[in-house]
Amino acid sequence: MTASAANGFGQVQYDPTGTSCNNIPYDFHPMYSTSSELTRVPWAAHSYNIAFSDEIGHGQACNGPNPITPGANCPAGNTEYDGEPTDANDTGCFPASSSTLIQTNGCFEGSGVTGFDSIPYQTVWPDGNTALHPTSLQFTSPLTGDGHQYSRSAFETDLPRIEIPGIGGAGGTCDRTTGSGCTLIPTTDDNQPANFYPFYSIHQGEFGCTWLLGNDVPRMTTNDFGKNNQYGNLLPLNYLAFGGGGATLTRINDFRQIMSNPCRAFGSHEG
Repeated sequence: MTASAANGFGQVQYDPTGTSCNNIPYDFHPMYSTSSELTRVPWAAHSYNIAFSDEIGHGQACNGPNPITPGANCPAGNTEYDGEPTDANDTGCFPASSSTLIQTNGCFEGSGVTGFDSIPYQTVWPDGNTALHPTSLQFTSPLTGDGHQYSRSAFETDLPRIEIPGIGGAGGTCDRTTGSGCTLIPTTDDNQPANFYPFYSIHQGEFGCTWLLGNDVPRMTTNDFGKNNQYGNLLPLNYLAFGGGGATLTRINDFRQIMSNPCRAFGSHEG
C-alpha cells in the first residue's frame, strides 16, 4: 500500500475550534532525498528517519467459557492465546460479538506491559502457505526524486526499550545504560524466551525485490539475513534530556545493523 492521495491518505486540516474534520488528500514521500545513519529525530526511541515500521504486541486473546464484559478484564478461568491463565495485564477486553468482521475475543494488554506471549510472538505470521493462510505483507524500498534508490539500509528493533522491568512484563531484564540483559528474543512474563520474534526477509522476483515481514515465507524468501541476528548489535544514542537547556543523556534503546541496500526497487536509479 502506498501512502498516497489516490489510496485515500491525507492530512487533517487544522481546526482550533475542534468543530470540523476535513481531510486534505496528500501524497506522503520521504522527508529527505539524502539521508544517513545520523539523520534522526532525537525524541524517538528508534534511530531511523526514512523507514518502514510495524508495531506489535498490544493485543491478547481471552479464550474460555466465561463471558466477557465489554471493556473489562479477561475473566478468571479463561486463558491467553498461548493457553496460560489470564492475568491482570489483560484489560479492556471485548467479546467476539463486538467484532465487525472476524469474530474473535480480544483484550488490550494494559499498563504498557506486553508479556511477549500474545499472537505476534508465535509462529503464526501470514505466509500464504495454504488457502487458509493470508499472504505475507510485502513492500519495496523507498525511492526519492525521479526514482533514485537509497544506497544503504538497516535493520533495527527497539527491544531494549521495551524489555525493561515494568514495561516488557515481569521478565524485563534490560539495563539501558549498560546493555546488560538486553536480548534479541524478548523474555515473557514467565521469565522464558518468547516463542518467536518477527524478522525481515526479501523476495527476489521477476519484477525486482520486495521486503517481507514475519517468518520465512515458503517459496518466496530468498534471504532472511540470519533471522533475528539481522538486528545486529546494541546501539547507544544521545537524547535530549527533559527540562531544556540542551542537556543530553545516553540510552541503549535499539539493536541495529547497517548494510548496503540488498533489495533495490524495480526500475530505480542508483542514488
